[in-house]
Amino acid sequence: MGRERKSNPRKMRPQFLVLCGGETEEAYINFLKQRYRLPIKIVSKIIGSNISQRLIKKHKEELSGNPSEIKTFLMYDGDVPEVLDSLKKCDGIMLISKPCIEIWFISHYKKAPETELASEACVKQLCSIAGWEQYKKAVLTIKQQDSLWDNRMTAVTNMQNKTEVNKTYSTIYQFINILEEEKKKS
Repeated sequence: MGRERKSNPRKMRPQFLVLCGGETEEAYINFLKQRYRLPIKIVSKIIGSNISQRLIKKHKEELSGNPSEIKTFLMYDGDVPEVLDSLKKCDGIMLISKPCIEIWFISHYKKAPETELASEACVKQLCSIAGWEQYKKAVLTIKQQDSLWDNRMTAVTNMQNKTEVNKTYSTIYQFINILEEEKKKS
């Protein structure tokens, strides 16, 4: 008679689905996916005004596992009100950066300005930070990635009290906090 083996059922790691509008967001999420080593599926280049709950459901069904257990995030720039209106109709955590994702990158080094910024001015401000002088959208160098990683919790601190009523803000800190929690579990 053989011994009965008791095994603990493996707890499935949560899956993350991130829909985003641009190549810079895609590059940033790919970087986070590598560093956190978590199952993150990225669906990029979906124009914000084209996003719908039906589209999100379709992408969730493509992943293995229970679609209700897949954490969904919508990462978009906050400078187009129509896009924000479309996103609010969808089921997912909105990761909005106003005016653009570069404001999130800036927050890794200093508090975001309280003044209204156009996307071009935001990129110009990012390029004034050491190590970012040659920044090009959709490309994060190894040194930039290392700096973003080392300063990610500074960015969380700098942005966590800002909301959409501020002239510049980013809610990407919510995503970082969730990834940090998952990293602690593994």
